[in-house]
Amino acid sequence: MRLLLLLFALTYFAYAQTRRRDNPLAKGFPTEIDWVDWSRAIRVAKSRNKPVFFLIHKSWCGACKNLKKEFETDPETPELIELSKKFVMVNVEDDDEPSEKEYRPDGAYIPRIIFLDTNGKHLQTNNAKLFRNHKFFYPLIPQIIDGMKRALDEFETVVGES
Repeated sequence: MRLLLLLFALTYFAYAQTRRRDNPLAKGFPTEIDWVDWSRAIRVAKSRNKPVFFLIHKSWCGACKNLKKEFETDPETPELIELSKKFVMVNVEDDDEPSEKEYRPDGAYIPRIIFLDTNGKHLQTNNAKLFRNHKFFYPLIPQIIDGMKRALDEFETVVGES
């Protein structure tokens, strides 16, 4: 029985690693998410009338590595993946991070998740309630889900007003 479990675990791990490599835009995050290249994000957001989920991270960053582990292990990740269908999902890593100050509104810490409208402007949604000095830091899946839900509510209000 142990051998069978070990074989299953190794097969699953190999499959997961292969799936990760199959989607270069995932950069270590779930490949079940429809990741979009940053250069196309605003155009896609406008055409789909969806807000942008913009994740900025670095390959060498400990907190970023922990966030990737959260995505792999948190039981709420499937809910996040389902919610991701209501966003244009973008993640940039290392040198792909845009240099404009608007994408580091309260500092260049990482990881940061910023929610944008279809024009690339910041939605007000942030995580300041938990991290006053790092408003766009979401280290746990439940916090990200909460932020996504609030961003959707805000986006629908903004779209409804225009």
